[in-house]
Amino acid sequence: MKNKLLLSAFFLIAYSGIAVGEKAEMVTFSILLEDDSANLVKDGVFLFTPQFELDESQIPSYQPAIMNQVDKQFVPHVLVVPAGTEVTFPNADSLFHHVYSFSPTKQFELKLYTEFTAEPLRFEKAGVVDIGCNIHDWMLGYIVVSDSPYFGKTNEEGQTTIMLPIGEYRVSFWHPLVDGEQAFSTRSVSVSSDTSKQWKLTVTIESDDNFDFGFGDY
Repeated sequence: MKNKLLLSAFFLIAYSGIAVGEKAEMVTFSILLEDDSANLVKDGVFLFTPQFELDESQIPSYQPAIMNQVDKQFVPHVLVVPAGTEVTFPNADSLFHHVYSFSPTKQFELKLYTEFTAEPLRFEKAGVVDIGCNIHDWMLGYIVVSDSPYFGKTNEEGQTTIMLPIGEYRVSFWHPLVDGEQAFSTRSVSVSSDTSKQWKLTVTIESDDNFDFGFGDY
């Protein structure tokens, strides 16, 4: 995307989740992502890096993740995982796929395979991994690997909800249609209560759902 992407955020405090005298624990942080045409934006990734020492009891646990291949598409299109996660790449199609990545964050190749035969891969390094198929050129997926255990990805309604300990954070934003210079723009956020936030983009995000199926079934 050649247009420079500028972000502006508006915080809307909904209500306090901590009563007076109650121990501060986890609160709910909700985000609504829109572009400048008021379209709700899916697949927006928000990474919350705490600027304080974490209590081990407040660190969420995660299961191994899956990047499936369904109808010659990667599902999900964007997968967000904490560093150290194992990701499997099952093939639900009745044809071969050849999954690979040349990304500096994680380079790998899963040669021609069908069904659920590919071994899981561990993603240790934080960053974005672009995923492709060497047979079906239009197939493109992304794995965002986070150093922080706190992250969210917007759904079809442009929403995501993250449970966070109270404190100061650096928030990084990423979207598949953001160019390299704008990827992972960051800002400081103070989290003190259950909060709703509108994150407004100043450009229109075009739909990335129209893929080229002109190469046939092979």
